[in-house]
Amino acid sequence: MTIKQIPEKKRVKASKTESLTIRLDPKMRFALEFVARINGQTITKVIERAVTEMAERTTIGENNGTFNKRNWKHYWDVNDGVRFIHVANDELTHPSFEEDEIMDYIRNHWNYFSCNPDLRTLKRDSIEVLWPHINSLVELWKETRGSKRIACSSRMRDLLRSAGILDAAWTVSDDMRYSVVDEADADLPF
Repeated sequence: MTIKQIPEKKRVKASKTESLTIRLDPKMRFALEFVARINGQTITKVIERAVTEMAERTTIGENNGTFNKRNWKHYWDVNDGVRFIHVANDELTHPSFEEDEIMDYIRNHWNYFSCNPDLRTLKRDSIEVLWPHINSLVELWKETRGSKRIACSSRMRDLLRSAGILDAAWTVSDDMRYSVVDEADADLPF
């Protein structure tokens, strides 16, 4: 009797790129293929470079000393939640109603997401844990803010504790509300 070995499943790597489907008329498709061919590039690379060049030139804000001109790099972060907060927290980016709802939730629970109420110093570790649950947290907030306001805080505490983030990361005393604390230093005994 022979025992057949079952091969191990190959690990599937998370994709570092995303696919985008666009519609082009034949003339524009030809122009894109022509540019790629002449420059010895792929169509994807031509599009990436064109978008990058346009993004570099697209700015918001003013150069009058009050505001600094900013482009996409000012808002970019590898963390989805941090990136969202950077964009949606700036009125000049024209946040949608849905973004406003999420930001209202975040502002009401700022101590879980930031070291200060103005959301200038974000708690990356906490955001990384909470962000996958943000839509359900906002829905829970809508349902309970008039009756059981503690429900969202309890849910976030459970999520953060499960991830090993200490209570000190979200507990804020009155004298610490505006001080900046680095979460990476929270475990240090001194």
